Amino acid sequence: MLNALAFRRLAAPLLLTATLAVTACSDDPTEPEAEPEVQTVTITVGANSITVDKTTGAASGSLTVPAGTSTVAAVWKKANGSVESLVTSAEFDLRITPTTPANLAFTPTGAFGGTLVTTGLASNQTTTARVALFHKAEQHEDFGPYTVTIRVQ
Repeated sequence: MLNALAFRRLAAPLLLTATLAVTACSDDPTEPEAEPEVQTVTITVGANSITVDKTTGAASGSLTVPAGTSTVAAVWKKANGSVESLVTSAEFDLRITPTTPANLAFTPTGAFGGTLVTTGLASNQTTTARVALFHKAEQHEDFGPYTVTIRVQ
């Protein structure tokens, strides 16, 4: 028979190994957050809008804006055309970054909208900007950045 000291010497490592194995195999109760499935963004200024598709990275045309100041809004959609409900103002922002800041400025006025200001561009002249959906908590783009052409009316 085993005496008590020998039993403890054998049982302690076995008990520790079993505890570690059970702990390593336990299920984590927190599920990963669902990521938005944005396929397109529709950017609107007044009656003019363009759509940028994630598959091609291309815009449906040029975004025509009046000279000076205009209001811009963005709607993020899934592949089936429905609005992506996981894109919330608490977690995401529209980012518009002008490629030539001397000709175009974007100032956000909310998570998915803002003000575009064109400067020094005559009617029918163009400039470009990069459009993205920025995930604030994770500090990265979930959509884009994609280049769009902006044409002055």
